[in-house]
Amino acid sequence: MKENFEQQHDLRKQRGEEKYSVVHASIIEATIELLDSKVFTDVTVPLIAQQAGCSVPSIYNHFPGALPEIFQHASATVRDLGFRFNQEKVNQATGMDILKIMLEGLSEVYISHRNMSHAMASYANYAAVKGGWMPTIATTLEPLFERVRKDQELPVSVKELAHLTSVIGRGLNHFWSINGLSDEEYLELFSQSANMALKAKS
Repeated sequence: MKENFEQQHDLRKQRGEEKYSVVHASIIEATIELLDSKVFTDVTVPLIAQQAGCSVPSIYNHFPGALPEIFQHASATVRDLGFRFNQEKVNQATGMDILKIMLEGLSEVYISHRNMSHAMASYANYAAVKGGWMPTIATTLEPLFERVRKDQELPVSVKELAHLTSVIGRGLNHFWSINGLSDEEYLELFSQSANMALKAKS
């Protein structure tokens, strides 16, 4: 009897966790869809709830920080898509082309979700005060620089190059998002971020 109760409890818990994950993902997906069609200032919590097919209280249950927190998760999702965009080419590349191809794919995805970058730029200061919400891409770049190091000598540590590349990339992303760069200029410069970092440290 006790064993049967525990099994039912575990099953309910599993179903609850699965439902939570589905709703969580639908909120993020709805936010990205809305930002692809509207300027971020027009995207509201009730609109996201309507697009996601859930209630406003459900939104706050998943994201107590409201829009800044939702944008944080949505931007991380877009960023991860960018990391994987040219994955096959990255796997086949050697030397600094590894970084160039990956960063090119990332910037192409950012361009296709430009309103997300506008939201990121506008919320950056608020987010920084709250502890920051834009995760650095440095941790993703480090293993790629490790691969480069097998092909050529690097002037400083992999960690240092990955960090500097991340800083350069973030600055370019911000400048582009406020229309300081054209899409073509942004794509070219962003894809060269790692080479810029390498040159600065050489």
